[in-house]
Amino acid sequence: MTQDLMSMYLKWYELSVHAVNDYRVEGEISRELIEGLVLSGMGGSGIVGDVIYSLLYDKVDIPIITIKDYSLPKWVKKGWFVIAVSYSGNTLETIHAMTESLRRGAKLAVITSDGKLLEYAKTYKIPFIKVDEGYVPRAAFPLLLIATLKILEELNLYNASKFYESLGVLNDNKIMNVADEISNFVGNSIPIFITNSKYYPLGLRCKNEFNENAKLISKVEVIPEWGHNDIVGWESRYSNVKAIVLNDGSEILNYVWKHLRDYGHEVKNVEINISDDYLTNIIYWSKVFGISSIKLALSKGINPKETKSISKYKEFLKHSKLARINFREKM
Repeated sequence: MTQDLMSMYLKWYELSVHAVNDYRVEGEISRELIEGLVLSGMGGSGIVGDVIYSLLYDKVDIPIITIKDYSLPKWVKKGWFVIAVSYSGNTLETIHAMTESLRRGAKLAVITSDGKLLEYAKTYKIPFIKVDEGYVPRAAFPLLLIATLKILEELNLYNASKFYESLGVLNDNKIMNVADEISNFVGNSIPIFITNSKYYPLGLRCKNEFNENAKLISKVEVIPEWGHNDIVGWESRYSNVKAIVLNDGSEILNYVWKHLRDYGHEVKNVEINISDDYLTNIIYWSKVFGISSIKLALSKGINPKETKSISKYKEFLKHSKLARINFREKM
């Protein structure tokens, strides 16, 4: 990974066009009727599942779940379809979920750049899309998202043509200025992102970007649940907390940012509807907030690319009981 992190984000338009034009499923995906869909992944790969869940929530008549763990619910079995997403291909949680899916007779597809996941896909003849190597997972978001959409199209669950046609927004020359505004607003504070259930994946993405790139504690709160608990916490004042409302123009989110302002909090109201296409809004603002978090890190002399604690955690996992499972025996 010789590229710096900012360069990776600045290439999102080119990466997206490349993925749309060149990515194809290797192997044959069964078009038999499926009973449910599982999206398995962690971190920068797992956010794809959150986006797809929200995208399809009111569009398909089968249950959809996201898995960010080692195991599957008992009711995931034959008849279900599992999409395992791991950029590195070595994410233990995702490998466990994949092997458990096979053992139960579920259909499966894999999205990865390399690693054990790709090895198992080839060995067990699992359909897969191999995405480009050389990126950190969070910067490879367009590649992973579009690869997942390609599989959904194979399953006749979604037509992403409108999204593909709108990718030019990633070349918007206002992105850097908006990113500057956000990084300047956050400064030395703890940013708390507030949005609705539909845009929870974007709120989570923003939180994760400031966690990983700017090395900041950051949180996300979600409407309507926010109005039944979190709202009371904002009755107190905090000198180092600022709110960023990801506002899709709904009446309730307009209420939220005004409510917080009336309680004396510093609030940035971000109007996120640049398009009537959900995925376009997601990828555009993911780029904005990604760049913003990198700019904030660089202004503080922090290396945005390095994630020491994640590396330590993964090193711990290598020596844990989970890493000593023989996956072939498990299958």
